[in-house]
Amino acid sequence: MGAMEMITKINTQIDPEVLVTQYSHDITEEYELNNTKTPWIDEILTELHDQLDPEDIHPVGALELKLIIGRKKSSFLGDHLVVRATINAKYHLPCGLTLVPLFQHMEHKVNAVFLHDSQEKLPEYVELTTVFADGEEMELYFYHKGMADIKEFIHEQIFLEVPAFPRSTQMQDSAEE
Repeated sequence: MGAMEMITKINTQIDPEVLVTQYSHDITEEYELNNTKTPWIDEILTELHDQLDPEDIHPVGALELKLIIGRKKSSFLGDHLVVRATINAKYHLPCGLTLVPLFQHMEHKVNAVFLHDSQEKLPEYVELTTVFADGEEMELYFYHKGMADIKEFIHEQIFLEVPAFPRSTQMQDSAEE
């Protein structure tokens, strides 16, 4: 272990928006979150199920989130927050044809960097949705009034992955015959 390496306990709670300055430079915080303990995660899971008919019986589903958050500073990006997320979602969507609830499983890793909102209007960032940070290409977000909106990032990334017209496997099988 290097002198800078610090083992942190794993946090089980995080607010939907976090204050960037609550993180120390170059110390990462780890989070293991789920919909039963974290209300804003439960809200996302509920929204995933919004397309279902309320009458339809389906298992409740689950949404687990692992986050590794660290604050960095660089001459190019300034003071920024790096958020590495692993999303594990079990939920149901109505079949695109029969509307029967279909089980969905999403395992998705996505990383984001939150830059100070003064950079949002800079020509080099106006057209970008990703930026190179902390050694890799990351989704680009901005923090406002010192607050990084973790919920917005997670919500957006989950809904980008949700299939538009899920089909039950029986439907796919019969379509292929």
